[in-house]
Amino acid sequence: MIEADLILRNGKIATVDRASSMVQAIAIRGDRIVATGSDAAMTALAGPSTQVLDLKGRTVIPGLHDSHLHTMNGGQNELAVSLANARSIKDVQAAFAARAAETKKGNWILGGSGWHENQLAEGRLPVRQELDAVTPDNPVYLRRGGHVAIVNSAALALAGITEDTPNPRNGIIVRDPKTGEPIGVLVERPAFNLVLNLVPPPSREDRVKGLKLFTRKLNRFGITATLEPGLSLDEIAAYMALWREGAMTTRVRILQRVFGHDDVLGLSQFLAPNFGDDWLRVGGFKFSADGGIEGAALGERYRVVEGEQNDPDYYGKMMTPPGGREELGRMMETAAERGWQFQVHNVGDAAIAGSLALMEPLALRFKLDELRWTIVHIFLPSKESLETIKRLGLSTTVQDHPVSLGYNMLRFWGEERAARSIPIRSITALGIPTGGGTDGPTVDWNPFKALWWMTTRKVSVNNEIRTLGPDEAIDRQLALRLYTMGSAEVGFMEDKIGSLEAGKLADLAVLSDDYFTVADDALLDLRSVLTLVGGKIVHQEAL
Repeated sequence: MIEADLILRNGKIATVDRASSMVQAIAIRGDRIVATGSDAAMTALAGPSTQVLDLKGRTVIPGLHDSHLHTMNGGQNELAVSLANARSIKDVQAAFAARAAETKKGNWILGGSGWHENQLAEGRLPVRQELDAVTPDNPVYLRRGGHVAIVNSAALALAGITEDTPNPRNGIIVRDPKTGEPIGVLVERPAFNLVLNLVPPPSREDRVKGLKLFTRKLNRFGITATLEPGLSLDEIAAYMALWREGAMTTRVRILQRVFGHDDVLGLSQFLAPNFGDDWLRVGGFKFSADGGIEGAALGERYRVVEGEQNDPDYYGKMMTPPGGREELGRMMETAAERGWQFQVHNVGDAAIAGSLALMEPLALRFKLDELRWTIVHIFLPSKESLETIKRLGLSTTVQDHPVSLGYNMLRFWGEERAARSIPIRSITALGIPTGGGTDGPTVDWNPFKALWWMTTRKVSVNNEIRTLGPDEAIDRQLALRLYTMGSAEVGFMEDKIGSLEAGKLADLAVLSDDYFTVADDALLDLRSVLTLVGGKIVHQEAL
C-alpha cells in the first residue's frame, strides 16, 4: 500500500477529469496525487505519519491557470504608484503627490498599470497638466493597461515630444484637437517607447522582489500556474534568479517577445523549445499584430470620441515588423521550422484575418496543432475566421477585458461590436482548444472576476453593472475547465496539471465558498483558503 503524506477529506472536490467527476477526498504523496475518491477509500491510504485535513464540506478545484498573465508587470506594479483605489482625477493627483513628496528632484516617478479610466468619476484619462500640478520636479510615466501610457510635461520634454513630433509608425501621440499640442497620452508601444526608453530599467533585485510580492497575491486566489506573454532576456533572467532560490510558488511558462525576424532567429538559436522544468519553462514567441481597444485593427471604422479619437477614417493599427507582412510571415515560418510555439495578439477582425492568412500556407507544411499555435485575445473574429482557426488546428486564449474595457469598447466601437466581443460560446462550440485568463494587470487579474464574466457576461460601465453579449456566456463547469485543463493544454502541461487525477502534480485550491452553487455576483467574493502547489502549502487561512 502507498502511504499518503496528506489526505484532504470531507470535501466537494471537482476533479475536472473527462467525466467532470466530483469526489469526497484526495490523497497526496510528495508532489503528486496518489488517488481521489470516497472518504473511506482515501482514509485507507493513511499511515502513522499521514496528515489528514477535514475540509468541512468545502469545494476544492484544480489550481487555477491563467493562460495570459503579465506577472512581471504585476510585480513591478507592487513597487509603483498604485491607482487601484482611485475614483477621480483628484485621487490620481493625490497618489502622485504623495510619491513626489518622497522622491528626489529629477528622479522618475512610475505609476502602476492596474487601473482604468472607467473607474474614475470623470470617465477619462488624466492629462499632462493634471500630473504637472503635483509633480513639478519629476518626470512621470504612468501605464494604463498594456497599450496606453500617460506622461507629464517633464517626460515629454526629456523625450523631445512637441506639437511638431510626427506619430511614430504604429503609434499615436494624442493631441489637443484645437492646439495640436500633445496632451500626455501615448497609444501603443511605438509611441510610449519614446518615453519608456528613457526610464531607467528596474534592477534584477527589484524584479525578483516584485515577483515574490505579486505571486503571493496570486496564490491567495488559487492561482498556481501562469503564462508570461512576452518577456525580454533581462526579465527572463529575473525569473531564473527566483527559480535558483527555490522561491517559485507558481508554475510559469514564458513566451519571448519578438518584434522582427532577427529576434526569432537569435532567440531560437541556442535554446530548445520548451526548455526548462515543471516550475519554469521557456516555451515560445509572442508577437502583437494589432493594438488594444484604442488601436485594434478593424474592418469597419472606429467611432469618433471627442478629444481622444478624432479621426473619422480611423481603422486602428495593424502592427507589423519593419519588413511588413512579408517579414511577419518569415518570423512565423522560422518559428515553425524550429519547433516553437507562436502566439499572436489579435484583437480586431482585420488583424485576426491577417494572421490567419499568413498561417494558412504554413499549416500545409507544419503541424500547427502540435505546436499549439495560438490566437490571443480574439475579440472580434468573423465566423469565417473561427472556422479557419478550427480547420488549422489552432488554439485560442480568452480574457475578461470587457469587465473593465467594455466602457471603451462601447465608446470606440459601438454597441454591436462591443456585445459580440470575445465570443466564448461560439469558440468552444467549435471545439477549439481554449485557455482562460485575465491579461492582468492590463485589467484586474482576479480569476473569479474572469469566471464571473465568462458565465454572466456582466461588465462595469461608469461603475454600473450591465450585460454585454449574454448569448456568449458559458456555464460554470466549462468556464472552470477553460481556466484549468484548457490553459494546461495551451501550455503543453495537460499531462501534469489542470485536473485532480492520480499521477498528476498536486496543485489545488480549497475555496471560501462553493463555486458551483453561489449566486452569480457572489463569485466575485471567492478566494482560496488553502492553496497547494506540488503538495506544498503556499497559502493558508483558517478552514
